[in-house]
Amino acid sequence: MKIILALFLFFGGTAFAQPGIKDFSNFKRIPVLDNGRLKPLDTFARNLLTQFSGKDHYDDKEASIWLASLFFDPASTVNDKIFLINDPDIAQALGITPQQDRRYTPSQLQQNYSHLADIEQAAEKIPEKERSLAENEMMRVFGNIILYAELSHSFSFAYPQSDFTIRSSATKTKLDLPPDQDQFSFIDIVLRANKISLDDPELARTTANLFRWSQDYKDMPFTVIPSGQNKNWLSPWDALTTDFGNGQTRRLLMLWDNMAISYTRGDDAAFNRAAHLYLNNVQYSLSKEDIKKADKFPLELFYQASSPFTWSIMFYIFAFIFFVVSFTSSKPLWYNLGLFSVVAGFIPHVLGLLMRIIIMARPPVSSLYETFIFVGCIAVFLGLMIEYYNRQWLGIVTAAISGTALLFIANKYSAEGDTLKVLVAVLNSNFWLATHVTTITMGYAATCVGGLLGHIWLVQAVFRKDSQVLDKTYKTTLGILGVALCLTFLGTNLGGIWADQSWGRFWGWDPKENGALMIVLWTALLFHAKVANMIGPLGLAIGAVIGMMVVMWAWFGVNLLSVGLHSYGFTSGIAASLIIYAAFEIVFLLATTFFIYRK
Repeated sequence: MKIILALFLFFGGTAFAQPGIKDFSNFKRIPVLDNGRLKPLDTFARNLLTQFSGKDHYDDKEASIWLASLFFDPASTVNDKIFLINDPDIAQALGITPQQDRRYTPSQLQQNYSHLADIEQAAEKIPEKERSLAENEMMRVFGNIILYAELSHSFSFAYPQSDFTIRSSATKTKLDLPPDQDQFSFIDIVLRANKISLDDPELARTTANLFRWSQDYKDMPFTVIPSGQNKNWLSPWDALTTDFGNGQTRRLLMLWDNMAISYTRGDDAAFNRAAHLYLNNVQYSLSKEDIKKADKFPLELFYQASSPFTWSIMFYIFAFIFFVVSFTSSKPLWYNLGLFSVVAGFIPHVLGLLMRIIIMARPPVSSLYETFIFVGCIAVFLGLMIEYYNRQWLGIVTAAISGTALLFIANKYSAEGDTLKVLVAVLNSNFWLATHVTTITMGYAATCVGGLLGHIWLVQAVFRKDSQVLDKTYKTTLGILGVALCLTFLGTNLGGIWADQSWGRFWGWDPKENGALMIVLWTALLFHAKVANMIGPLGLAIGAVIGMMVVMWAWFGVNLLSVGLHSYGFTSGIAASLIIYAAFEIVFLLATTFFIYRK
């Protein structure tokens, strides 16, 4: 590690030729094992850049093209603004002028590496639950720097290095090395290891450097070589030093070496030929299960490139804009455009979910990111159903607002990296994911739509006196809350059955279980109060808004507790957001109720 960091800090002295590679289509499809999942290299690159910078691209470069630069021409990336530091105080503490875009270059952080390492080591000694946001941010930045450093040396074995200098003509002849060259690469020497004699002082020194390099670059993070040893996947360095005797591993490594050299020379044809041959050869090392996963790579690449949820957000926003414009004109054009925009956004929303289901071979509800997308899709569907029966903008507005808001929240969680993660052990059941989790999240969606309709009724009551409009919104809210009650009740019971099968008890008063029960009880309370004539339309609207607040707590507010058997997928740093949201809702309810009573 020390050698890696030392080379990283002074890497500016090593540079390679400018690349001339135009076609990365084969390179993008190379399988990589990362965080327990086999994925195309393009996905690995997007996740890496998202982890570093919060974006899945760098300027006008695609992620895989930038990653190729990091692999094969790392000196060209030291001035790329890829490291996101959210807290400007951290930048100042490192002696760096805070930037408006909050992104900094590797060279800027290299200059302050020692100071950053000291702060990180101090933060690491603090128990995780006691760390401040700034300390967690410092550790995140430090981890990204280390990862960048390690990845920048993933293929340094392919390039001539001063540690492998051989000047003796006789030795070069003996090892069959080019006579007009003095510096050689690690792999050049390893390929001739059987010809090396330790009686030669020059070769003895070179052999010692081989061993030192093999120790310095152990356990590298880019595991891209499927090994014959226990079905493990290895980084190129680990494959080179532990499995090079395997003929298939050697072929794959030599193809990586060809890619590295051809990239440096700017030889597009040679680079793509090596990448294409690699794709063909690596198939022989994959298990049947891995081959099935690799067959889905074209779909995953299309999913990543098409960004379906970005298109959905755009169309949902347009739908709301057309609604606002409709106040200036009663022409049916704006209504038709609004309805078209919601449908146009719903199509990629559904297709995006379907692609995720096919890629991961499971329902898309295993993480907060996925549940926000799924709940958003169900909310938009309910909005379209409302509009089908209402035809007075109510469903369009509901769909546009809920779809936009939930997808924007999902984007926040996508900034953490890979959104197509393998399941945690507690969720590893497609049957229960497709029944309990899907049902309860649909209940979340219906309750949120009911809450949004409650907002709309309150706003209508403040600004409009048309009792027919208010009555339609009221009845629609009542119907949606009925759907929400059924779904959450069913989903909670299915969760109890799953808990009984997995943990041997139906109910344990776990925070997550209590959150689901709160939704059921609150919604049931509203219906009981209505039947008993304790509340009318105003009370129901207020109760629906409060119901959405209950969902926010049950959905991810309980995650702040970090306790219970459901303690998976928990997040930190959202307490402030929840408090702000709750405060906004309270102010909204007080203000609208005040104005309604004044009328």
